[in-house]
Amino acid sequence: MGHWILTIIDEEKDNVYIMDPLGARHSHDVWKRIVNAGIKQFNAEKGKGLRRSSTWIMLSGTPKQADGKTCGYCVMRYIKVICEDSSLAFRTKYARSGKDKEFYTQMKLDEVRDEWACHVLEWI
Repeated sequence: MGHWILTIIDEEKDNVYIMDPLGARHSHDVWKRIVNAGIKQFNAEKGKGLRRSSTWIMLSGTPKQADGKTCGYCVMRYIKVICEDSSLAFRTKYARSGKDKEFYTQMKLDEVRDEWACHVLEWI
């Protein structure tokens, strides 16, 4: 079974943000190589030429998963929070690394589950 993380590419600033429900315990080396290759290919196709490598930023203040199986719901919750914030302040909101570990409550995860279930049922 795989692990979910959210990767946000800011093309203008050449930054790549990682939001990982496991935090720093999880290695992202393979994923970084894949994303960097994709960015390089994108830049080549857009005629942007050679650019410096993107800066990778781990947003370590993100709420963590409380168990070994809710990473997908945590990532969907990250997406929900980002989409609902018109200022896109996720960079500063979740950059805090000195903050105590915060976990999403079961109620917050169930809210995402219910929204996705309702959305999927609309397609049936």
